[in-house]
Amino acid sequence: MVHVASSPGSCGELVQGYGWGSSFMITCPIDRYSRAESRLAGPQGTLPEKSEKALRRTLRYLGKEDCPVRIRLTSDIPVGKGMASSTADISAVCQAAALACGRCLAPDEIAEIAISIEPSDATFYPGVVQFDYRGGTVIRRLGPAPEAKILVYDCGGEVDTLLFNSRKDLVAMQKAHESEIREAVALCLEGLRAGSLDCIGKAATLSAFANQDILYKEALEPFYEAGMRAGGLGVIAAHSGTVLGLLLPPEAEAEAIRYDMDAALAGCASFIDCVRMTNSGMMVKEL
Repeated sequence: MVHVASSPGSCGELVQGYGWGSSFMITCPIDRYSRAESRLAGPQGTLPEKSEKALRRTLRYLGKEDCPVRIRLTSDIPVGKGMASSTADISAVCQAAALACGRCLAPDEIAEIAISIEPSDATFYPGVVQFDYRGGTVIRRLGPAPEAKILVYDCGGEVDTLLFNSRKDLVAMQKAHESEIREAVALCLEGLRAGSLDCIGKAATLSAFANQDILYKEALEPFYEAGMRAGGLGVIAAHSGTVLGLLLPPEAEAEAIRYDMDAALAGCASFIDCVRMTNSGMMVKEL
């Protein structure tokens, strides 16, 4: 029997920073996935280092270190861009390994394993959550993500999550923007409660600009200006990555807006994908 676990990526975070005593994010899950297939026989595929750790730590957590679990991992999430590729890989491998051993892990169990490897996103939880990405705990479950499209652009380069989060000045720099982040959280909560993409877009934009002192994106200002002219509702940033997302209503003509954006940006950011927000969290099936 083959088990498949699919875990979503993200377009950065709706909000990220420091407040109420911890560093946290509000997740922005999207319909792009890492998929881990598990079986108890056959050759073992080559796994990225973090995913290999996830496999071994899951088996240890379950007391099944000698279980001959074989994993095949595939993904349609770009790496090193702030789109939760590592989180999606790690969480999918954790769940697929557990399924092969006769268990289905709860999201909190996956978070415990993931956070032992690196600071983690929380896109494997269904819906939107406010998550302490260092401590590995959910601060608040915020309900379903709204229907929305996001045009995803890359500012170039890659960011190593472990190196970024090991910066000794990071928390102090986040604390310097706590007031803006608290305001962004309030706007985001209002938007999620009311189903207002305008409020969510304002929250994400506020958080994106507050993060400029921490990880500067030269393209942010022109991206925001072009996006608002083209009909966008706000800018979503990868706070520890390289992507920017333009938040759009679900009925928006994304291709026409992309055409306007490409012309206005003149190469300072490159189009990656058009995605939708998702509420799926981790998905599992048998083949």
